[in-house]
Amino acid sequence: MKSKSLLGIAIALFFLAACKKDSPVIEPPTTPIEKPDPLELLKDSVSYIIDGKLRVQRKSENRSNSLRNAVANVKLDSLVKQKEYTSGDKDSVMFGRGFLFEDEERNGIEISFLKKYNKNQAQQQANQGIFFIPRDKLDLLSVGERKFAMDFTRNNSQSGIVFELQGDYYGFQTHGYSSLVYHQLLKPELQNGSKFEITNLQKLKSGKYILEAKFNASVYWGDGTHIKKIENGYIRIKINPDNLYF
Repeated sequence: MKSKSLLGIAIALFFLAACKKDSPVIEPPTTPIEKPDPLELLKDSVSYIIDGKLRVQRKSENRSNSLRNAVANVKLDSLVKQKEYTSGDKDSVMFGRGFLFEDEERNGIEISFLKKYNKNQAQQQANQGIFFIPRDKLDLLSVGERKFAMDFTRNNSQSGIVFELQGDYYGFQTHGYSSLVYHQLLKPELQNGSKFEITNLQKLKSGKYILEAKFNASVYWGDGTHIKKIENGYIRIKINPDNLYF
């Protein structure tokens, strides 16, 4: 009986081995490695021509880019002992997002996107004191043309774009000085022929956006003198709406 039992086991093992040879091993499907989106790898940068020289600059990693809040629709109330007393629109805020670009010689440009918001269109940041961020961050950066906010730091009534140059061209900008008494409001004719247009705002797989814009502009001292032309400008930046500083 014992030999018959062993023989049965041997026969069963033989057939099991035969089945294994006839049945191919099924490997789990391999997931193809997804190639990174080349747009995600692009560096933030700006290029433009000034005084006939091409400038190519990258977004500064050493100095933080700026968020701005300012009183909107500022007006002069009084002047006492050469000190200006002003007031503004309590229901509105001028919000700005600045991007600083520099080269190896620390020559650079800060480009700020500004928009006046009613405070019910913004949310106050709990850890930032009395600081307002627009609820729809992409609204600030939507595709289309922008004017230059020439009364920035002064009346703060104009939404638009501000340029402030660094390094060799420090002091050149697209807006005027802040005083409402001692400097006149700049005339819009200074920016005749200027243009800033956001041409692309494209969502990437990561949830970030890539923004592209082209521009030309006049820059000058805050009193509108010593005018220089910026031509053939192009800017590319990535935007992260989930980040406070986007």
